Amino acid sequence: MRGRDNYWRYTLYLWLLEVKSVIEYELGESLEITVLNSDNEYPELIVEGELVGEGVPGEEGYLIEILKKALLRVKSIERAE
Repeated sequence: MRGRDNYWRYTLYLWLLEVKSVIEYELGESLEITVLNSDNEYPELIVEGELVGEGVPGEEGYLIEILKKALLRVKSIERAE
């Protein structure tokens, strides 16, 4: 995740902490959350170098689905290689 150090980035970070265990349980692997600074007003959600979302989703359930979809796509690409 990257963005300006503000309310939105902090909110997304807290949500990521809350859903991390759910994602790890469902995918069977550990995740690392990294926070980077940038000039963007709204936080960008990045998975394995790919931008998968901008801003804060309407609810945490949407965040879970965004992350699962991106992580499963990364895993399928890794298996194909």
